[in-house]
Amino acid sequence: MTILHKLTLNLIFTVFVVSALRIVEQLDLKLEPQMEDLEKYLEDYVSNKPFALLLDYDGTLAAIQPHPNMTYMTEYTKEALLNISSYPNVYLAVISGRGVDDVKTKVGIDGIVYAGNHGLEILYPNGTRYIHEVPSDVKANFTKMVEALENLKRDGSWVENKKFSVTFHFRAVPEKDHEKINNEAKEIIEKFGYRANPAHCAIEAKPPVVWHKGKAAEYILNHSFGKDWREKIQVVFAGDDTTDEDVFELLQGIGVTFRVTKDPNIVTKATYKVPSTEAVTKVLQWVDKKFGNK
Repeated sequence: MTILHKLTLNLIFTVFVVSALRIVEQLDLKLEPQMEDLEKYLEDYVSNKPFALLLDYDGTLAAIQPHPNMTYMTEYTKEALLNISSYPNVYLAVISGRGVDDVKTKVGIDGIVYAGNHGLEILYPNGTRYIHEVPSDVKANFTKMVEALENLKRDGSWVENKKFSVTFHFRAVPEKDHEKINNEAKEIIEKFGYRANPAHCAIEAKPPVVWHKGKAAEYILNHSFGKDWREKIQVVFAGDDTTDEDVFELLQGIGVTFRVTKDPNIVTKATYKVPSTEAVTKVLQWVDKKFGNK
């Protein structure tokens, strides 16, 4: 093969790769990075600025289980997270759809920030709490809504009362009946003035307030670093659910974010897709190694 032929083939290959990457970008797809690529990206991103690590719990730090009480972090995840929590140059917060005390119990690490109910309640290390205001007329309907959902239970479905929101779980219900029971729960939730949001084999009842994980993340960062945090710190966030998209959107162009999913068709505002909680653990181990050496 002549030098001219080699140069021509190299040029064609380069044009093909560039075109493919442009198509991926236009379609808003995310390439699943190899770990070595991901580590290089993080290495290039992280500097000497303060570093904030925000994390979802279910489906991110711990794999989804048939019942929320069955979830747990692996020893590798817990070890890396515990180490990270001790580094003075890393700010750590867990933002979950669970009740705030529930997620704190599950993670089991003191000295970090916990946000529960998608940020409606925030618990700081010193014990102070932020509770987002909910209209009194909506709050008055909460108990009635819970009772109505309790009466709906059948075939293994159950109600998770998180004080400020409710999740109606139907994972154990035969799959052919999922749509029917979901619609029945949705009707009850909306009847009492709450928003019905889809979740993993569940439907969540949230108060009709403009507040979500993205707003909670912004509040936490404003409270801890000031309103100019975008210029002062670097942020990494990982989550697995549609409720985490609000945080991905908040951090677009600012931080590095990961959507945990095996679905290649999911469109996300996250920087990267990663396939599993094990991939999140590897990110945590990288952070542990990076800041543990400082």
